Amino acid sequence: MELCLICIGDELLKGATVNTNMAFIGECLLGIGVIPKYSLVVPDTRQPILAALDHAFANADVVITTGGLGPTADDITKEVVAEKFGRRLNENGEIAVSLQHYWNSLKRGPMPSRLLNQSLVPDGADVMKNSCGTAPGLHLSGDPLKNGSVKHIILLPGPPAEMRPMFKEQGIPLIQSLVKKPLHAELLHVVGLGESVIEDRMIPVIAGHPNLSVAYCASPEYVRVFLTSPDQEFLHHKTREVMDLFKGELFLPGCKSFAEELLTLLKRKKSKLAVAESCTGGIIAQRMTDIPGSSSVFNGGVVAYANEVKTAVLGVSGELLEEYGAVSAECAAAMVEGVCAKLNADAGIAVTGIAGPDGGSVHKPVGLVYAAVRFNGQTIVRDFHHRGGREQIRHRAASSAMNLLRRLMLGLETP
Repeated sequence: MELCLICIGDELLKGATVNTNMAFIGECLLGIGVIPKYSLVVPDTRQPILAALDHAFANADVVITTGGLGPTADDITKEVVAEKFGRRLNENGEIAVSLQHYWNSLKRGPMPSRLLNQSLVPDGADVMKNSCGTAPGLHLSGDPLKNGSVKHIILLPGPPAEMRPMFKEQGIPLIQSLVKKPLHAELLHVVGLGESVIEDRMIPVIAGHPNLSVAYCASPEYVRVFLTSPDQEFLHHKTREVMDLFKGELFLPGCKSFAEELLTLLKRKKSKLAVAESCTGGIIAQRMTDIPGSSSVFNGGVVAYANEVKTAVLGVSGELLEEYGAVSAECAAAMVEGVCAKLNADAGIAVTGIAGPDGGSVHKPVGLVYAAVRFNGQTIVRDFHHRGGREQIRHRAASSAMNLLRRLMLGLETP
């Protein structure tokens, strides 16, 4: 099955909105063994949309669109698609009533007539309910090219908060039902290693197996490794081999981030966590508190950016800072021990470094980061040299520090 994606919206072309929908849909599809043939981005105007549909249907069996399903005049995706399939638009009474109830709940007076445009549905289309907004999604099948071939199109709303749950809960099962030869997929999260290192290590396992496909996707926290194959038993066997290659470098089952795994480990060991951050500016604390239930193990954090705060709040001595500097192993160790004592925690993380773009030197270049972690009375410090811009360095520093505590708690790291 060939699949194409069309993202519709002037705001995407102007750079006013980042196209996160494409990345999300691609990742979800990869999880079921489907890789889009290509993706197009077009404006909210009839002719470019028609041209994109012509091209997509000529090259794919299934087309996914995002955007252009709202109530305003430039939301014309549904009308153009209906025209392409030769279908009429008719009001769906259930959707119309739902829209009216929604508007009444806002208590803003009479409902604008254009809001009811979202209740118009092409003949023969299946409605995909929108649990987070007003514009429903649609699934339509037919012969848009008039050549006897049956094509499918899935229309999704543009706002990510509406599109994502709709696609995961309704779009993915629909696509799976259309796949004639289903692929089976496994996803592993490998931490602490780069893509090229992971690939090199996997070559003996995956070489010579044409029915096994492997894809890598790197992020500051981990590298996602997708394995797909039409043979489920073979895939399971190969997945176990890959997992054996990366013992200690995979998240615990059910965990998809450092924060989730640390939360799990801290709960198991009945421990409390505190963090002291300088160059990361609160990223670690945010990641931890993003996870529901983190209040049971996360006591708090201190963003000690200025040396005065390191001294006054965390107890880092002025003499230490004078001798070694704020970006040093000694300072990181003092920070983690200070925050654990201050916030009554037996687990801790501290980060200090140079995120750039300025402030580096020959001996302490931009990207140098010291991470100190503490658990059950043991403190270890490691230095990391991260590349990239300021944002990349900060997020990579947070990931390195969180991984260091994870490894200490798992017994994979010693002082």
